Amino acid sequence: MPGKYEPLIPAGRLGRPRLRSCLWLALVWALAGTALRADLVLTNYTASRPLKVMASGDSITDDSSISGAWRLYLQPLLQTNGYTFTNLGRWISTPTPTFTLTRHEGMDGAVIASPGLSPAHGYPASSNYARLTLADALTNNVTPDLFLIDLGVNDMGRGRNPYFVATNDMAALLDLIFAKAPAANIIVGKPTSITYASILSPPYSTYGTNMPIFCAALQSLANARRAQGQNVYVADLFSAVSSPSMMKSDGTHPIGAGLSAMANEWLFRIAAITVRTDRVVTPFIAGGSNWKYSDQGLDLGTNWAQPQYDDSAWAEGPARLGYNLAGITTTVSFGTNSGNKHLTTYFRRAFVAPANVLYTNLNLRLNRVDGAIVWLNGREIFRANLPSGPASFPTRASSSILGDLMHDYFPTNVPIAGLPPGTNVIAVEVHKFSPTQLSLSFDLELFGSGVFAPRLAASRAGADFTLRWPATNNAGFILVSGTNLFQPATWSPLGGPYLLNGGFYEYREPLIQSQAASFYRLQYVGVPATGPKLAFVLASNALGLSWATDFAGFNLETCTGLPSAGAWQTVAGPYPPSNGGFGLSVPSATGPQQFFRLRKPLP
Repeated sequence: MPGKYEPLIPAGRLGRPRLRSCLWLALVWALAGTALRADLVLTNYTASRPLKVMASGDSITDDSSISGAWRLYLQPLLQTNGYTFTNLGRWISTPTPTFTLTRHEGMDGAVIASPGLSPAHGYPASSNYARLTLADALTNNVTPDLFLIDLGVNDMGRGRNPYFVATNDMAALLDLIFAKAPAANIIVGKPTSITYASILSPPYSTYGTNMPIFCAALQSLANARRAQGQNVYVADLFSAVSSPSMMKSDGTHPIGAGLSAMANEWLFRIAAITVRTDRVVTPFIAGGSNWKYSDQGLDLGTNWAQPQYDDSAWAEGPARLGYNLAGITTTVSFGTNSGNKHLTTYFRRAFVAPANVLYTNLNLRLNRVDGAIVWLNGREIFRANLPSGPASFPTRASSSILGDLMHDYFPTNVPIAGLPPGTNVIAVEVHKFSPTQLSLSFDLELFGSGVFAPRLAASRAGADFTLRWPATNNAGFILVSGTNLFQPATWSPLGGPYLLNGGFYEYREPLIQSQAASFYRLQYVGVPATGPKLAFVLASNALGLSWATDFAGFNLETCTGLPSAGAWQTVAGPYPPSNGGFGLSVPSATGPQQFFRLRKPLP
């Protein structure tokens, strides 16, 4: 059963030798938190100390096409998602009722490095480049917390070398920003397409294939900077504005739908680097990450997607992986015959999930040419552009992918019932539409979203052992226990009773010191769709009561009158698991008639 677990607590239980210390709890909790490190801690920003955001870019950020551009749509999105912020910049857009934070550093016609090509905001043409204009904007009194940078459309449209612009010009711009604001977070946008751009002569579209090369180089730059400890991230504006219908007739400037899509992409990337108390977004796999791959044209069957599969002999390289396509970083093999290329190529990568988060959704950003199936820990969670039903090595994609779509990262949301803590494995098989087709491409970004799981604590009072966790975010969690730390699948649920005490659930057991220690955790199993059924067997001197283990945490209660003739009392436990359910034997007694029920104590 897939589940979400809390940190483990070892303790003596029901005849085990002693109550061990809670070192495991503190250690696992601390390690889990490392996956959530970021500098945008939402609670750090208030009305008196708002998050300072600087939007920098060209005409797609400036007001020259649409006043406010994507900033017009981003402000209400941030505000409704709990961000207290202000915008910095020297230029002021026209306000609207929902767009009042109008300052920005958008520069119509801007490129990243000298020489500039178009005059804007008082700068002559040759001086309109971001390495100069941003240096002028970042004075001692202007130190943004967050930069949103959308530059490169004019660089690519004017035919500048995409690798050089990314690795030299943009890298130098990052150095400039960090010199002025060393603690800043920077999100660099992969610019929107110029495939259909008609401005200038020759038109920007002449250099359309340079844009995916530039986007791939930006991704590599951001990954390298994060590896060095700098907070540099990427927003995929290229994929967000995914259709020519989202552009004006010039094929360069987005219309309202495109600007709104850009704002939503900025919001998603900001959320992914924000630490907050009410929800979690964790970036598990970044674009351009290393993947292991099998490109030998072998039919690997089905076992290859299992976590325990031995992929040590597979090749490895950074994404995008594929061949014969702009923006490919690692070239994989299609075989020896270009007219009969391998139909299927396999990819695998592990990621680590922390133990203190209940993940309810995975967000996939999948680049695939042509079709793909995504597996999580050996279970299929998503497929795209492939027929339904079993798929094997010779299965072909449903259609060919062409044009800008070959470079898009298609987003999809996959609901899940939690992630096991520790190592998980994503496996992807990419299928071609035809063995004669020219290109192959694959990359995947993976984000998990959810909430913090209730935190488990342990204590000892005399001969009793008590486990305690908050009742406020308890829904769907049960308490489980086992004696083998490395075989969690063998652990059993603990029936209860779960007692409410001061806003916390408590589970108590007598502590008998004669057997091996046990470990405890909270596991997410979801909220049952229907209520529990209480079964009974009447013997000569006892009443045997039982109920399904799906309803751990439901307390057995009894009274002597219905409904108000007597108060309901919780029947003392623990309720041990037996024959696939929880069971308890209640001795028969003379006296008033007894009634029994199961009830979940609610805070």
